Amino acid sequence: MIGLTQPALTKTIRKLELDFGARLFDRTTRGMVLTPAGTLLLERSQLIEMHYKHGKEEIRLLKTESLDEFRIAAGIAYHAAIAPDLVRKLSVEFPSTRFVLEFKVANHALPKLISGDLDLVLGALQMTPSEGIDAEPILRVDITAFACRDSALGQAESTSRAGFARKTSPAALAGKKWIVYQRDPVMAGRLRSYCAEYLLPEPQIVMEIDSLHASFRAARGTDYLTAAASLLRQTAEETGLVMLDLERRIWHFESGASYRRSLRNFPIMKRALEIVRDLANEFQPNHSLRL
Repeated sequence: MIGLTQPALTKTIRKLELDFGARLFDRTTRGMVLTPAGTLLLERSQLIEMHYKHGKEEIRLLKTESLDEFRIAAGIAYHAAIAPDLVRKLSVEFPSTRFVLEFKVANHALPKLISGDLDLVLGALQMTPSEGIDAEPILRVDITAFACRDSALGQAESTSRAGFARKTSPAALAGKKWIVYQRDPVMAGRLRSYCAEYLLPEPQIVMEIDSLHASFRAARGTDYLTAAASLLRQTAEETGLVMLDLERRIWHFESGASYRRSLRNFPIMKRALEIVRDLANEFQPNHSLRL
């Protein structure tokens, strides 16, 4: 609801069209639709609204350096240790701030970051950050396959680690059934592309689960495979799985921290980025990127 009567709304639209010298809406049998000029004006208006909100944040910094609430979304590479440890450390250093942590892939979280519903997103980086958003690389994330330790592939991997240095070929994945992480919309597609590249049958996806830890547990005691970040190897092994040392990983991407530029000078944001870098170096020193 915008708080205008129909006549008042019509009058406002006509005034806008006069001001911009172009028709902004077309009437169709399905209602009003934006014209190309209307679409352009909407995009510009959304940017104005975004800069207004970000400006309020920066002005607030002139009055106070604290935030009542700090909201973080973390992707798959940060689930096991980095994101929970980040929130724990920040809560000790900023006791007056309430922290909210949710697990969400970056594609779904970034719109909420832009709108102000999130403050920090840890996940895959866009090639070109949206206007008003800063992004810093933290980790290169490799996605690979995990199998139950007692399965044929799991036992072969364990034997290889025991002294027979042999990587698992993509052909070994042919005909396998998979459990995929439901929150990541590209996971299944990437897996299909990987199989197609090596002329393997299309992977059989038998489960989609909205929790990485649950997908690990579901694969335990079965011949099912699941795909996850190699960073989660320790967590997977604690669940009874083993990471397959593939000749070529399923895919990889650069991952890091995304945040609104208007928050970059807040002490809590500066400290959050410092802690994330330190935790990333501790958790996977060979894959973290020095900033």
